[in-house]
Amino acid sequence: MRIVLALVVPVLIVLLVIISINSLTPPESIRLAAGSKGGGYWQVGLRYQSKLARNDIRVELVETAGSIENIQRLVDGNVDVAFVQGGLDLPSDHDLQSLGAIFPEPLVIFRHISADVGRYPGDWKDLRLAAGQVGSGTRAAAIALIEAAGMQNAGIELVEKGGTESIAALRAGEADAALFVAPLDAPYLKEALLDPQLELVQLALVDAISFNFTSAHSAVVPAGAATLDPPIPAEDVKILTLTASMIAPSDLHPAVIDRLVHAANKLHADRTVLQEAKEFPNTNSPPAAMNDVAWHMITSGTNVLHDFFPFWIAAQFGRVLLLLLPLLFLAPLLRVVPSGYVWFQNRRVWRHYQRISALEVEMHNASDIDEVDVIAKKLDEVAETLASLKLPLAYRQKAYDARLHIDLIRTEIERRRTA
Repeated sequence: MRIVLALVVPVLIVLLVIISINSLTPPESIRLAAGSKGGGYWQVGLRYQSKLARNDIRVELVETAGSIENIQRLVDGNVDVAFVQGGLDLPSDHDLQSLGAIFPEPLVIFRHISADVGRYPGDWKDLRLAAGQVGSGTRAAAIALIEAAGMQNAGIELVEKGGTESIAALRAGEADAALFVAPLDAPYLKEALLDPQLELVQLALVDAISFNFTSAHSAVVPAGAATLDPPIPAEDVKILTLTASMIAPSDLHPAVIDRLVHAANKLHADRTVLQEAKEFPNTNSPPAAMNDVAWHMITSGTNVLHDFFPFWIAAQFGRVLLLLLPLLFLAPLLRVVPSGYVWFQNRRVWRHYQRISALEVEMHNASDIDEVDVIAKKLDEVAETLASLKLPLAYRQKAYDARLHIDLIRTEIERRRTA
């Protein structure tokens, strides 16, 4: 039984280490909640999809109504990661973590040139404001903006139109204004900026509003930021911005986090109208606790191990070492086990030699035939024991040698009996 354990345990340890190391490899696919198809988040999601495909991780984009639904999808476990607009509350009892702030999003309002929409929120009484679908971050931002401006009781109607539908609503006169919260390269945002029938509302008191709208910041969009000829916007415009983050459950595979943050570093680090170079991604004021892998990747960048190992090992090098420690102890054990097995088999014979030698001494010292007969009987018992040993073929020679020794003593016994 001890021999079986000595052989089986090392094999089991090796298998366990192999299985554990295999668990370090990332899943083949993940699901990313990316808002409405064709929207700003969706366009960003396509870029992440392309980046992670280079590491053989397939990113499935999941269409949603927006950030509110994205959060719910995370809570329900239907997606592995999601883009979430700044200013939204995350449930504290579902262990969601931030993978970093990834880009600023302008919060802008457009009107049709024929609509009377003032710069001051105090003039927005009875305004019909297209502000996205229920469940979208745009709608949540519109509500927060209205509250920050103190216009909760001004009769503002939130029209359930978002993206390109908001633009269509402005053109059709179904809305007086449309609010957008989207990445700069969102197709519908560019469409609104370049449409001569639509005009960007130069919101007044932006800094004051941002004090009440705690998750918002003010930024200046320079004249000509969209096009230089003609310059659109025609002059510098101060706007509000929110910060989009990437959110995931705490049990998302570390290797996937490594690749997502690596992609974020590649996709969001360039200088734009709203950010300086290398300003994003960052770990500033996360909406949830920062994931450790993401924090190290953002603050320190990829480590030197990424130059020598596959990313999934470099991202979890500490875990790899912990898994390899058993092998470091096992290597000497694997050398000892064969030697121990040889010793054990030989000992099954050797332990009888002491008795054989003792009987031989007794034989030489025997003074009469009765003592010789007693020694002969004891010798027969040892011989029977040796004969009953079930030894592997490679180890039977030792038993044969012992039995030859017994035969020599028996010869002496016969000589004494006939003397």
